[in-house]
Amino acid sequence: MMKKLLFLLIFTPTFASGYTSNFKPYIGIDAGLNITDYTMETELDETFYSATINAGARIGNHFGVELFFTQSSTNELEYQYDYAAIHHELYYNAFGFDIFGYYKISREFDFFTSFGVANYNIYNKFDYIDILHNTSAKESDNNVTTRLGIGVMYTFPGNHVSGLIQYQYSPINTELVNTMSEFSVGMRYIF
Repeated sequence: MMKKLLFLLIFTPTFASGYTSNFKPYIGIDAGLNITDYTMETELDETFYSATINAGARIGNHFGVELFFTQSSTNELEYQYDYAAIHHELYYNAFGFDIFGYYKISREFDFFTSFGVANYNIYNKFDYIDILHNTSAKESDNNVTTRLGIGVMYTFPGNHVSGLIQYQYSPINTELVNTMSEFSVGMRYIF
């Protein structure tokens, strides 16, 4: 199934470019603030900062596709005991694709909705340190899930640079994370 979707993402823009003059490939970068709902009781911070790189194409006035890769910051917490400490780290990365629907508000502004599929890899690391031992344990959990998003895009004069603000929701459903809400701002360079 994933191979078929990737095939469509790669070849749809190629076929569409032959039928419309509105084919616009782009690259971009986003900075995000993610709010996480953990499955466990923890004192770890619920927010992650993230950076996303993406490449996509707007096909016509109302449709687009985008591939992305996201890397989060690391949430860290240290538990101190009399003669020992536990250092806990949690971070994630994700990759996948989104399909966009664009709705023109004005000449410069577009409202958009998105639906996508992403593979979230969540890493959980513990270091146990005492006088006699130094033990580390690292586990990862991943899940392929859907993403839903909404946002607003502004295209600057000259039609080569766009800025956007968006919100995306992902029901991750791993052993560590239930859901994630991402608020992000980004820029796109349109070729």
